[in-house]
Amino acid sequence: MTLEQLKASLRIPVIAAPLFIVSNPDLVIAQCKAGIVGSFPALNARPIEV
Repeated sequence: MTLEQLKASLRIPVIAAPLFIVSNPDLVIAQCKAGIVGSFPALNARPIEV
């Protein structure tokens, strides 16, 4: 997908901010389905045991 195709597929020019602990894959998927760019902070990908 090119940048222009990505821009054309968005409903509004919004990028969801990555939120520590709150962001999770389900939230990012819901954001993308809503027509905005979802994001996931790398720190949230750590194991639960930590």
